[in-house]
Amino acid sequence: MKQGIAKNERLRQQSVIDSLFVRSCPALLAYGFRFSWHALKPPQESNCVVLFVSSKKKLKRAVDRNRRKRLLRELYRLNKQALVQYASLNNQYFAISINYVGSAELDFNLHTPLFQKAIQKLILELKKNNSNPIHPAH
Repeated sequence: MKQGIAKNERLRQQSVIDSLFVRSCPALLAYGFRFSWHALKPPQESNCVVLFVSSKKKLKRAVDRNRRKRLLRELYRLNKQALVQYASLNNQYFAISINYVGSAELDFNLHTPLFQKAIQKLILELKKNNSNPIHPAH
């Protein structure tokens, strides 16, 4: 598998982005990372489309926000195999937003194992949500 984040793996649809930030959207906080996800309808180009978020409230300068997003992209790029493999094996499609909400500065070497654990926790949460039957009224 090619290492990288292809154009079809990046979240660009405004309607899906808006759906990731409503209160009813499932979210997970793990090891300083916040994941929000939304299930997509099956005919998609990629199983997982991703959005990287950095809040203006915590980081006032755009340079700092861009650096944090760049580090998040690199962490995801190096550790996305498990998530993409889970989605493709189960024929599921997700839009995911990733945000680092920790109080310490995002350090690549320090946060790599934490991000790997967070991805595993996200996969477990996706499995749990997938096993729950969806009520017909939804």
